Amino acid sequence: KRPYYAVLGGVSTGRMYATRQEAESALELMLSTSRPDLFSYTLDDCYDAWSDVAYRDMGRSSRRGYELSWSYVPESLRQKFARDVRTDDFQAVIDGLQARGLSDSTANHVKFLYSKLCQWMMQRDLITKNYAAFLVVQKTEHRKISTFTAEEVAKIQALANGDSEDRAVQTAMLTMIFLFTGMRISELFTLSVSSIHLEAPVPYLQGGVKTEAGKNRVIPIHRRILPFFQFFCDRAEGDLMVSGFCGNKRPDGWRSRDYAKMLESLGISYRVPHNTRKTMATNAAQAGVDQIALAKLMGWTDIDVGTKYYIAPEAAYLAAELDKLDRSGNS
Repeated sequence: KRPYYAVLGGVSTGRMYATRQEAESALELMLSTSRPDLFSYTLDDCYDAWSDVAYRDMGRSSRRGYELSWSYVPESLRQKFARDVRTDDFQAVIDGLQARGLSDSTANHVKFLYSKLCQWMMQRDLITKNYAAFLVVQKTEHRKISTFTAEEVAKIQALANGDSEDRAVQTAMLTMIFLFTGMRISELFTLSVSSIHLEAPVPYLQGGVKTEAGKNRVIPIHRRILPFFQFFCDRAEGDLMVSGFCGNKRPDGWRSRDYAKMLESLGISYRVPHNTRKTMATNAAQAGVDQIALAKLMGWTDIDVGTKYYIAPEAAYLAAELDKLDRSGNS
């Protein structure tokens, strides 16, 4: 009697069917699958099974890159039967990321992860094609570089110096760390305590991902943010420095909840966390930091990357530079 179920060797498809014919069709599909026991796997189950093997021989930075991409996948999609996940499901994820201003690179990393999962499922006959191949990542136009002003940085600094038990204060601390290290959000949120050397004659951290020039780069810790590093390292509950933070410990949650709310409370217009990296590059360039040193600090392959995508000199700085003509006898 209705509803009908499809069960093979004690393994169910995990759903009910309105007609006997639908249930029999599901059984036929199970019989054609090399691993019927995987038929009721959710996407989350597939990720766990894939990562359990893939992560064994993977470097820490690569692994954390995949983990960051997985963090963008909503729970509702994770709990969907893997055999039912299609291109449209992940296209919605990618479109959502790009609508929020995240980079093409972030969207492509999510696409690449889904491709890996599709390959794993194809090998086990759960699906017949790599649906990730049909995903479209829109190439966004180069946006005008937007940085935080000195007045805005001062507001964030003032908040960061407040009650350290306050969630907004700790959020400001992390934002100051971004502003004075130039780290990407994926880098800071995967930074281990063991990579931070506060007792060295010159305190520094070693970390970074994405490019060869950026991996495991050395970044001296500026005195203005040294107390914040000490605070989070002392409170860390695990290997990651961010485990000492009292709010959202995943990049996406921190960005949309803690960080956005902090900026709003200070009356600062929203900018994605990556703009802190651009602010660091711009401030360093305007302060006269050696170009080779700046490229190494930021993890660029060359300084041209900075001048094209990161450095946005303020009009006052450019005017002051132009005034040098007066001092050179060209007035």
